[in-house]
Amino acid sequence: MTHTNERLRWVIGNWKQNKLRFEARELAEAVAQGRASAVGAAEDRVRVGIAPTFLCLDLAVPFAPPGDALWLFAQNVGAQDFGAFTGEIGPTMLLDAGVNGAIIGHSERREHFWETDEDIERKLRCALAAGLQVVLCIGEPLEIREAEQHETFVISQLSTAFFNIPPEHITERLVLAYEPIWAIGTGKTATPAEASAMHHAIRTWMGETFGANGRDRSILYGGSVKPANAAALLAAPDIDGFLVGGASLDAASFLDIVRTAAGG
Repeated sequence: MTHTNERLRWVIGNWKQNKLRFEARELAEAVAQGRASAVGAAEDRVRVGIAPTFLCLDLAVPFAPPGDALWLFAQNVGAQDFGAFTGEIGPTMLLDAGVNGAIIGHSERREHFWETDEDIERKLRCALAAGLQVVLCIGEPLEIREAEQHETFVISQLSTAFFNIPPEHITERLVLAYEPIWAIGTGKTATPAEASAMHHAIRTWMGETFGANGRDRSILYGGSVKPANAAALLAAPDIDGFLVGGASLDAASFLDIVRTAAGG
């Protein structure tokens, strides 16, 4: 589903390691029930997703039926579909369980679990080949930003992540998310100008590498997004929505951000 002369906007809630099963079910139900009202007339151009923990994905499946109503994401995915990889869950398994997509390369996976750019490339290649929707995260730490090497750092992440990705897999199933690591969970937020400049650099690289298919991909901002700063960020060029952390744990706050993305 596309819309004329405008990229799809996404608002995806990453619940991280939060919510017990009964809490997750309540939150998924509240988001599902409020989604249509929050999206309003923008149904054809705004997609809404949630990413519960693996243990709670099954509880959210009834609220994310096939179609574009509510998209269900895993917070991670294996770098292989099947095999002797204890503890891993592959992309085909997610699809079989009714999950639409997965987040790959979140900064917390990179930092706390030592995922390398090469690990992320393998996950991305496997997930796209299996037909999974993907949110690929990239972003720089504070010391890189302060050294004014942030664009070089992020482009390096992209270059490695897409090293072996066939051009035919660069479709609407791929969404990018720029998350300045120094703004995640800190209360700090990149200014609209800072975020827009990085989004532009990402879009330029994608266009140079993959042509129109790369240039036209939705690029989300993630980093302490709240109802109070969502409108200013969305007003900046090249920002196509949000990967929301803490604010997604409250249905009202999350739906306020959706409402802003929908233009109302």
